[in-house]
Amino acid sequence: MSKAEVVSILGEPFTQKAQGGVTYLIYRDYNHPLASSNSNYNPQHFVRIINGKVESFGDNGDFDSTKDPTLNLNIRNR
Repeated sequence: MSKAEVVSILGEPFTQKAQGGVTYLIYRDYNHPLASSNSNYNPQHFVRIINGKVESFGDNGDFDSTKDPTLNLNIRNR
């Protein structure tokens, strides 16, 4: 899917960022239940476009996240 197709379906993004052949379309979810009760909470959704085509999409923190995806299990024999 191209950027134009994404915009035709989802509308104009809140903002967008681009570097090289990678563009992030950033959408805010103002209809989320917590967004209406807390003005500081505005969930963000991303569409990542590489070389003109959608490569992936997700929520805040999904792309290039600093979260450690591993689970550390410390098991001790007693």
